[in-house]
Amino acid sequence: MRFNTKILIFTLIISILGVDSLIIAQKSKKKTKSQLRYQQRKIEQKINYTKKLLNETKSKKKASLNQLSLLDKQVKERKMLINSYGNEIKLIDNQIIFNRQNIKSLKESLKELKEEYADLIYQSYKSRSHFDQWMFLFASEDFYQAMRRMRYLKEYSAYRRQKAQQILNIEQKLKIEIESLEKQKEERLNLLINKENEAKKLENDKKQKQKTLTQLQQKEKDLKNKLKKQNDEWSKLNKEIQRLIEEEINRKDKNNKKLPLSPAEVQLSNDFTANIGKLPWPTQRGRITSHFGKHKHPQLHVIIDNKGVDFRCEQGAIIRAVFSGTVVKVLKLPQYKAVLIKHGKYYTVYNKMNDVFVKSGDKVSTKQKIGTVWTDKESGESVLHFELRNQINPQNPEKWLIHR
Repeated sequence: MRFNTKILIFTLIISILGVDSLIIAQKSKKKTKSQLRYQQRKIEQKINYTKKLLNETKSKKKASLNQLSLLDKQVKERKMLINSYGNEIKLIDNQIIFNRQNIKSLKESLKELKEEYADLIYQSYKSRSHFDQWMFLFASEDFYQAMRRMRYLKEYSAYRRQKAQQILNIEQKLKIEIESLEKQKEERLNLLINKENEAKKLENDKKQKQKTLTQLQQKEKDLKNKLKKQNDEWSKLNKEIQRLIEEEINRKDKNNKKLPLSPAEVQLSNDFTANIGKLPWPTQRGRITSHFGKHKHPQLHVIIDNKGVDFRCEQGAIIRAVFSGTVVKVLKLPQYKAVLIKHGKYYTVYNKMNDVFVKSGDKVSTKQKIGTVWTDKESGESVLHFELRNQINPQNPEKWLIHR
């Protein structure tokens, strides 16, 4: 009876280490694939929401900066989605290569195991009778050698059963690997189809964006006049908000002494500060179409001076308080309304509102509904203008709101 020790060691390494490392590698790959799928779902949700917003104004022929901003976001997100599909295809390509190599390795191991098992069966056949085994034991020189030979016979029998089981295990693993490979090929094909479809949609998005940009460029003078009118309106509102905030800051007692913040207001200010980067959005859904600060439009010769951020949202969208506080004032403007809320030393402004559900002096809680967004009948757009201030000093709301 002979034992191929080299083959035995190789087989054990393959069955114990090789398969385990394969499982670990596959789990790692699945995790990465899961992350890519999550990213794709998030991008698709944004694209679908942007498409919904654009469809709301589809009947309006007039182009706008908000529309251009949405189309710009859609083009960028479409590119991100295509890139994500490309990354997943590369990942699956690597998995396919890995699986093919592993299938090849398993087939080679299976072949060697079967050859070794055949040899074991042949050796067993040669020593098939119980008489041969008893003669092998009785031929021992002493009792201890007989015990060793008996243990050897038991181990030999167990080893043969182990080989048979290893063959079954590897055949099963080989079947799983082949099925996995076929599934990966199908996934890859579906991803290629998705990628090609998104590439076609991207071309349409680019054409629509260019069309809107051309319309705005042709009416740049009108656009500048409209922005000037809007800035004048916001300037008046800004002065009124600043006046109201200064009144709150400079409150006086009966003795004409300035009142400091109460302990409750100090605590509220501290809580507000602690929530930087964690505040909820003033609308459940929305796309930011204009950012904070004074800046030149990247594609048009216009200057935008924004004391807050603008959220393009669907018609009738609910507006929510971003933190608990007290309503200072409900401001009525020619076309829409605005609400000023105090949060200790901080203030938030919700502008371009249609319906308002609160009044001056009301206590509000985080995410409480305070009104609905106003819709411009001319453009069909629903845009909430939101500001955040530390006393009278405007802050960039995007640094305070939770990142989406």
